[in-house]
Amino acid sequence: MKNEENKTNKYVPKINYDETPNCEHDIESDIVVGNSPCPCCEFITIPNNGDALAYICPVCFWEIDLFIQSNVEASDQNHGLTLTEARKNYQSFGAVLPMLKKSCRQPKEYEYPTK
Repeated sequence: MKNEENKTNKYVPKINYDETPNCEHDIESDIVVGNSPCPCCEFITIPNNGDALAYICPVCFWEIDLFIQSNVEASDQNHGLTLTEARKNYQSFGAVLPMLKKSCRQPKEYEYPTK
């Protein structure tokens, strides 16, 4: 049996991150700027005026599902959760599902809703 550390994928290029000058740069904020509230956590994280099919909110991890018609309809893109269930989970756990909390981030100052 070969040593696992010596295995490489010939299809994935090897990247030396030590020589990458922008490796600590917050790329997400440069690329995606939300202009609509997330239907789950209500932070302004969703781009394209909310019409962002399959976009995942980085704050709560709700995946935009343009096909659900109500808050109580199960979303295939969100592990069968309804939006109502996801909102309750976000209030309890800080994510739509407890296992996704580790992937969520805190909202940025400019993402807070102005109500």
